[in-house]
Amino acid sequence: MEAVIRKGGIIELPSSILSEMGLGEGERVALSIKDGEILVKPVKSITEQLTDSIKLDDQELIEEIIESEDYL
Repeated sequence: MEAVIRKGGIIELPSSILSEMGLGEGERVALSIKDGEILVKPVKSITEQLTDSIKLDDQELIEEIIESEDYL
């Protein structure tokens, strides 16, 4: 798939690519270069980053959290 670089260095990504990546207008992406290629990755919010980094395997603890008044 191809895209055109417009005035000011703007690259418009095809909607099919945006949809596949779960991106929409106004969302942030991180750009990097690897082996001469431009990589585009969605930037996760701090909430998403923390959620991804916390894993609860203790089923009893999960149930306690859900049932606690603090959770509501």
